[in-house]
Amino acid sequence: MDKNKVLVWALSLSISFFVCPLIAKELADNRSIPKLSSQVELDGLLDEAIWKEALNVKLLYETEPAENIDAKVTTQAYIFEDGEYLYIGFQAQDPGLDLLRASYRDRDDISDEDHVGIEIDTFNDQRRSYNFFVNPLGIQKDSISDDVLDREDSSWNAIWFSAGKVTADGYSVEIKIPFKILRFKDSAEKQWSINFVRSMPRDYKYRFASNPVDRDINCTICQYQQYDGLKDIERGNNIELIPYLFASKTDTRDFANNQDWQSGSVDTEAGLDMRWAIDDSSVLNVAVNPDFSQVEADAAQFDVNTRFALFFDEKRPFFLEGADYFNTMLTIFYSRNIADPDFGAKYTGKIGDASLGILASRDQTTNIIVPSSQSSSLVTLNSESDAAAFRYAYDLTDSSLLGVTMTRRSADDYSNDLISFDGKHQLTDSDVFRYQLIHTETKNPLAINAGQNQSGSAYRINYSHNDRDWSYYASHNHFDKGFRADLGFLTRSGYRKTIIGAGRRWYGDADDFLSRIEFRSDWDTTVQYDGQKLETELEASLNLQGRNQSRLDFEFGGREVFFDNRWFDQDFYEVNISFRPWNNTRLGVAYAYSDDIDFLSSSARAGETEGYSFFIDWQANRHFNAFFEWEEQSFDVAQGKFFDSSVANARFIYQFNEKSFIRFLIRYSSTEFTQDSLVLQGLNVSFTDKNLIKQLLYAYKLDAKSVFYFGYSDRAIEDDVVTSLEEDTRTIFAKFSYAFQL
Repeated sequence: MDKNKVLVWALSLSISFFVCPLIAKELADNRSIPKLSSQVELDGLLDEAIWKEALNVKLLYETEPAENIDAKVTTQAYIFEDGEYLYIGFQAQDPGLDLLRASYRDRDDISDEDHVGIEIDTFNDQRRSYNFFVNPLGIQKDSISDDVLDREDSSWNAIWFSAGKVTADGYSVEIKIPFKILRFKDSAEKQWSINFVRSMPRDYKYRFASNPVDRDINCTICQYQQYDGLKDIERGNNIELIPYLFASKTDTRDFANNQDWQSGSVDTEAGLDMRWAIDDSSVLNVAVNPDFSQVEADAAQFDVNTRFALFFDEKRPFFLEGADYFNTMLTIFYSRNIADPDFGAKYTGKIGDASLGILASRDQTTNIIVPSSQSSSLVTLNSESDAAAFRYAYDLTDSSLLGVTMTRRSADDYSNDLISFDGKHQLTDSDVFRYQLIHTETKNPLAINAGQNQSGSAYRINYSHNDRDWSYYASHNHFDKGFRADLGFLTRSGYRKTIIGAGRRWYGDADDFLSRIEFRSDWDTTVQYDGQKLETELEASLNLQGRNQSRLDFEFGGREVFFDNRWFDQDFYEVNISFRPWNNTRLGVAYAYSDDIDFLSSSARAGETEGYSFFIDWQANRHFNAFFEWEEQSFDVAQGKFFDSSVANARFIYQFNEKSFIRFLIRYSSTEFTQDSLVLQGLNVSFTDKNLIKQLLYAYKLDAKSVFYFGYSDRAIEDDVVTSLEEDTRTIFAKFSYAFQL
């Protein structure tokens, strides 16, 4: 054998047996979170010596808008733990500090700001991640991402600690996360999947990360890097007690009876929320007279000439803890259906490869959404009801799961029971198959004119493919006529619907004005339970994203709709444009046109809807933010103008620091019908219906759950009796809650 070949063979063997294991060990050590003992003063400056001993992770990749190219700026993350807390530090260099977006804002309101953060899959099961983000001034945002349903829940709130500081070459951030707010496997040594991220909004909204993102893989959390270490950390049997006190006084006057102001009495509510971390992976919540007071009214929405109930987001603390444990593809549990409970209990946890959620409540108000094939209605029963929900989901593999959900709502002469089976199967990196099967049994009270008993089934099957450039999908939904999910938000029954669609994406280069172009189109058809076709629709959309964080969405199409025993041919199109003309200002405008149907009159008529909208979001300085949105909609029939509607929402906030702010809100809605009898054709309506709600609020938030509110609100109305906006309600209120951690 040639001597050179012998040397090469010997060298290769040595590398295989000695060098490669050393390299592998070094790489493994580089992904091990060290346990260190030292106090860190949370001031936003990484000047303590301990940070030099922490694991250093570089954010090397730009994942948006470019695809895994070298990051444009230097960002370094540091991480270690001390058995009780997880510490994360960031040093973010920025050559353009004059463009830095860093302001004092309310918690969870930093998405458009510069920020850094960490995303942690504590169970390492590619299902959910805890997300913690901080802006350069230390303002927090937290959320939970659900990769099964591709959702992010920003309503989740936890008590953790952070600080930020703007420096000469950028900014730095320190984060301190108690292990007791997290859920994880109960094992001596844990392996977590983690991603470190930075958002830098400039001409584009740049995203830098420690892990590259393969756009051909149809999941996000599965691409996080795995880290080990974390030895002997425990949540402990942490108990959190949150007593609250709410007081209000409301004065009213009745214009219809020429009544002057009537002074109301002071109403008080007190209660207690308890959160008990039973072990590392499960939590029990119990609430006596739960704190369901809301200090912000729901944003105004159009509710004229609509066939189906409007959806509002949940804002109440008791329901937000572990809400993701009850999520399924179809919304069979909608917590806002539980309107006014006097007691609530909830258990959520991870047991091996399974997750479990159980909820029970007693509701003093019983609101029921009654669906049909072409509309829905709301019925309120004059009785209390019991509400319960149960969900169990089992992970078959890293990419597949099966779940079962049951809900029940019952009162004296009424009950609604639901059982559901659902599954998700990741067929390939880009292909997902989902399904859900549901059955319901209902015993109706006399207030619901639908027969004494009814039952029905429903199912949805869905296939989707999503890679870097292409997406295509097919879905089929079927709902029996007797189907009712009284604890859910499914406003239609007695129909089946099939959807088939596809989309194509293109990406720009670094110097292009457009960073992304996407075109999508789909076809769907809807058939009633008796075989009558209700709708066939073909629509398409074009999305453009570009410089100045500009975005244009153009949607257009046509449909045939069967209603009131006749067919309506409809065309529609809508364009939405938003951009940042200046670094501190975002503007948006929209225009929409659609052939429509008059659902109010006794005999349906063809009509046309035309709508305009506008919004401005202005961050005047680090403390003051102003937001305004306005939308107007007109509806015309062949005989002339039928009605005009408009809604406006305005918000002005002065944020003193990370803990306190003062806010002024305005909610306005107006509907004015024509007085032309030829157009009305005997329809009995109020010609004018206007509401103006104002609220002034001072808030001090010691942490996510310890808060003090003091405010004043009033409402003014205008109708056919009151000829100009006049106040009929005024309220002064205060709320205090404090989180005791034992």
